[in-house]
Amino acid sequence: MGTFVDLTTNLNKNISEEEIFSRTNFETEVIRLQSYDNFYSLMDRLHQKDASGQGSHRLLLVWPPRGQILETPLEFGRLHNWAERNQYEIGLVIPGDRVYREIAMEQGIPAFANLTEAGASDWKLQNKMPAVGAPDDRIRRLAAYKKDIEQSQEPQTPLGLRLLFFLLTIAVLGGVFYAIIPQAKVEITPYLTQKSINMTIWTDDRLVAPTLAGGVPTVEKKLELTLAAEVPASGQVQIEPVLSTGEITVRNICDRIYPSLAGIRIGTSEDFESGISFITLDAVTLEPGEERNIRIEAETGGESGNLPAGSLKYAEYPRSLCWEVRQKRPTTGGSEGIYAAPNDADRQTAKQMVRDQLQEAARAALSNDPEGQDLIPLGDADVTVIKQEQMLPEPGFASETLTLRETLEVSFKTVRKSDMDAIIRGQSARMNLQTAGFLGYEILAGPKEENGLSTWSIRADYLVYEPETNEEALQIMLRGKTIEQAYNILGTLKHVKSSNITVLPSGIKHLPLAAQNIRVTIFPAVEIEKP
Repeated sequence: MGTFVDLTTNLNKNISEEEIFSRTNFETEVIRLQSYDNFYSLMDRLHQKDASGQGSHRLLLVWPPRGQILETPLEFGRLHNWAERNQYEIGLVIPGDRVYREIAMEQGIPAFANLTEAGASDWKLQNKMPAVGAPDDRIRRLAAYKKDIEQSQEPQTPLGLRLLFFLLTIAVLGGVFYAIIPQAKVEITPYLTQKSINMTIWTDDRLVAPTLAGGVPTVEKKLELTLAAEVPASGQVQIEPVLSTGEITVRNICDRIYPSLAGIRIGTSEDFESGISFITLDAVTLEPGEERNIRIEAETGGESGNLPAGSLKYAEYPRSLCWEVRQKRPTTGGSEGIYAAPNDADRQTAKQMVRDQLQEAARAALSNDPEGQDLIPLGDADVTVIKQEQMLPEPGFASETLTLRETLEVSFKTVRKSDMDAIIRGQSARMNLQTAGFLGYEILAGPKEENGLSTWSIRADYLVYEPETNEEALQIMLRGKTIEQAYNILGTLKHVKSSNITVLPSGIKHLPLAAQNIRVTIFPAVEIEKP
């Protein structure tokens, strides 16, 4: 009967899984992998096993829980090819990951969820490897042993040559130590220089994102405005003349009660045909000596009926036989029927007044809009639709004024300030400026139309480090110098405010010969360049 061998446990100690394989008639060696193993550590382990010539040719590799030893179909395929080339049969136990088991089986490697499943499968019946001790197995082991012996034998070298090699090795190690081992830390606080650069920013409707070449996309912004205008009416309208109205006071001058019906004529002269006449509107009954106010209305319409007080003195007899008539207040309201009224010209004037307000109102609305704070208009606002229009009164109706109210949807073509900021800030890297801060920018001109594009001329201000504080340049300048010489070099750089040098190991008096072993740290500067 075969035996179950686990390389990670005591060979004399049986575990429960071994019983599954104890029924087989060949050896199966179980190799338990660790969570830190990967493809390369696994292959190294298998190469060492093959070189030793010990152990079984049937291997069952057990993955740790949550392990990812092989990650790609290529790695599974390389494991399968190694097994065929070296005459091994390999199976995998991959707990809890069906996907990796399927990849293994696609590459020709049997894969199981656990040892029990492996023991119950027919994989153990497919052993085609030479049994331990068989002639083929002995030949393979002898060849491997011979190869190991040949590799382990070193050719004999003459003593003088070996001494020369030894001295050269000492020299090389000394040079390596002197050139590589020393480390230097150079800390610099520089002054800064303000630098301005001019650039052009442009926009195109076809852009969808800012570009490093200075292009910003356009953004359409829509707003709703309600605007109104009032203009004097310059037209006229003709309607029926209006009657004047007023009031007279009558007194009963007879010594008896005197009743009187409405409809008595009151005039400015005794000749009612030549004067201006009114008609009483109220019926009255007066006691002797009693007086009362009676409403009157002109017989004909027009402004002629608007009479001053005292104009009406006469009542038509005999119906007013006992009346004494007095007009204490003027009559008013008479009109010829011609009134001021709006016309089409007034309507056009009102619409033009609304349009004259449009641009200022649209820009104010854009500046008050939360999103509009980040938008720069490229030109005037355009009216996209008139949502509502109200005109009071309509042309042809009597009124001293015409009032127009319109609700408009307008649109701006704009660009985002944030997009422009991003491009301007990014230009420093494009122009190889060692920037320490961005101070801002000023629009010198624009936007203006050039070749179908809207363009701006921009001046951007930066705080920059001068080339003397470039890290690579300093490394080259300082390598191999003594600490004193290095301080003197740094002191000649007008843009360096202060510096500090530390060399490790501390006993070395020179900075490393290898520039890359000199680490330069440039602290943020807080002062502008010295005058």
